[in-house]
Amino acid sequence: MHHNLKHWWGHFRVHLRHAIQNGAIWYLLAGLVLLPVWFEPQLQLKSVVQDTLFVIDISESMNVRDIDFPKPQTDRLTLAKLAVREGMASLPCGSKVSVALFAGDESVVLFEPLEVCRHFPAIEQVVSGLDRRMRWIGDSWVTNALTASIIEAQKRKLNLVYITDGDEMPQRSAPIVTDLAKLRGRVKGLLLGVGGDALQPIPRLNQKDEIIGYWTREDAVLEGNYPNLLPTVRNLAPGEKAPDGMLDEVTEHISSFNKVFMQALSQASGLALVRINTPADAVKAIKNNDYQKEAMAERDARWIFGLFAAVFILIGWFWQIIRTFIAKKRIFKRKFGLSH
Repeated sequence: MHHNLKHWWGHFRVHLRHAIQNGAIWYLLAGLVLLPVWFEPQLQLKSVVQDTLFVIDISESMNVRDIDFPKPQTDRLTLAKLAVREGMASLPCGSKVSVALFAGDESVVLFEPLEVCRHFPAIEQVVSGLDRRMRWIGDSWVTNALTASIIEAQKRKLNLVYITDGDEMPQRSAPIVTDLAKLRGRVKGLLLGVGGDALQPIPRLNQKDEIIGYWTREDAVLEGNYPNLLPTVRNLAPGEKAPDGMLDEVTEHISSFNKVFMQALSQASGLALVRINTPADAVKAIKNNDYQKEAMAERDARWIFGLFAAVFILIGWFWQIIRTFIAKKRIFKRKFGLSH
């Protein structure tokens, strides 16, 4: 056993000497240095970050097709998703992001905050896959969902970007902002408004997202928001319209960007309101130094290992030249020493 070990050690030393002489050792070291890269090493560095919770309205009115980006008659939800995607891409690396949906009066966080650069492909996949079928309730109380979103963002120490058309179901003439006002100043952030100015019918969609009809006043009553009109509408034959003038107070079947309502929410919450028509408008609003902070953040450390590997490869590449230079220097020193 001892003899075998001695024999192996002798072989190893011979190979090592050869590797040092021909420079192969440096390529070997470069390979070893690159090994940690497979484990995606991270560094904690002091960085400027913009940790953000993006909240997207997925209520029925977000299916209205009154957006001109990326092409005419695009639905509001598509613009909201593109705004989140481009907004995330504009954040500095090290920032943490999370995405939430709202319908009814709830804001449901889909995942806990993740570092944006490292996890961008996965988060982008989640955002692009969002659709109206994830809605768990038909009603939409924008004010209550905003209140819930501020609480969720504060809990996670995130800024808030809340994207909606401001269309409530059932509709109210003015928002009740008492709870919202109590949270004023708790988080920094934005309300991004989507949707056109003209009232549009809200489409009914099939499983392929094709429009198969539009909501009517009668449909809105059947949703249960007008108890006084419900018996009359229930007695109508399928497809029959209510007598003219009877359902004039019903407005939930049509939708536009509710500017007055959103301005009231902005004032109560202290969050800036920005109307967006393209994702670039969202990026411009999000890129604001007021929303940034200095913090210890995870940064990709692979470049450090890559740099050391590159240095080793360069040494290996020029190794024969370096060895010749060192040898000549030794000879020169020896001669210089002899002359004295």
